[in-house]
Amino acid sequence: MTDSTNRSASSDENLVVVGRVRRPTGIKGAVLVEVYSGNPDRFDIGDVVIANGREYEVVNIGRSGDSTKLTFASIDSIEKADHLRDLELSVRAEDLPENPPGIYYHYEIIGNDVSTIDGQQLGTLTEILETGSNDVLIITPKTESGKKKPAEILVPVLDGVIVNVDKENNAMLIDPPDGIL
Repeated sequence: MTDSTNRSASSDENLVVVGRVRRPTGIKGAVLVEVYSGNPDRFDIGDVVIANGREYEVVNIGRSGDSTKLTFASIDSIEKADHLRDLELSVRAEDLPENPPGIYYHYEIIGNDVSTIDGQQLGTLTEILETGSNDVLIITPKTESGKKKPAEILVPVLDGVIVNVDKENNAMLIDPPDGIL
């Protein structure tokens, strides 16, 4: 199973993108944030987020519809908040909450070499598609030079599909459902 807290890793390998500022709200500098994990309560007062290379400390949290409403210590007007519009918010990877066993952040497994329990080497996990009901692993087979690029392999993440993740060796062992390969 996967946790989509990050849709993409930032250019700094130590940072994980957790959301995007949609727009300012009100006149005192609050912003509405789309939280990528879908958990509107993922932020706490005192959290530090990074946007466009600058750190911002969360001093107030609220909700507005499906969005999280955040106020930062250094942002006290709608004009200042408008500079954050459409910027992605990142946190340091070590500041992310620890997942329970068998749950992985996308950034932890994208790029892993994927093989099946019967020893078949499938390729590299290049993307994770969020469908609403379950995630889908998109695996790109390795190609030999001069050969046509093979089609991507799509594997739904159902119970028991991800058998093992070896973070140290960037490897994933899966047991795909019948009929996938």
